[in-house]
Amino acid sequence: MEDIKNRADLEKLFTNFYELALNDELIGHFFTEVIPLDLEAHLPHIINFWEANLWGKKGYKKNVLKVHTDIHQKSKMKIEHFDRWLKLLNQCIDENYKGSISEKLKTNALSIATVMKSKIIWVS
Repeated sequence: MEDIKNRADLEKLFTNFYELALNDELIGHFFTEVIPLDLEAHLPHIINFWEANLWGKKGYKKNVLKVHTDIHQKSKMKIEHFDRWLKLLNQCIDENYKGSISEKLKTNALSIATVMKSKIIWVS
């Protein structure tokens, strides 16, 4: 397996991830009912976020914490929701990629999930 190298790899990864997440019994409703996800419109934003996170590229303009806080106001997120998000993401990474960038993405995703839990769940 190769490592995540570029935007195209991130697009493939997150397309696979959202296929799982949209149909997941625990977190799927966030994407289908709470904030119905237009994947075609959303994917460029999430790819921009991860390009900035992994390689320092400019392009992500939103506040990821505010986006998730707004979702939490509509439908309360719980620790297990973030844990499932992380599990599905790690599964998609491990099934398709291997290397230092893949590991960095998993580590950074864990950090992001931890911050989200502390800022959204534990303070609300």
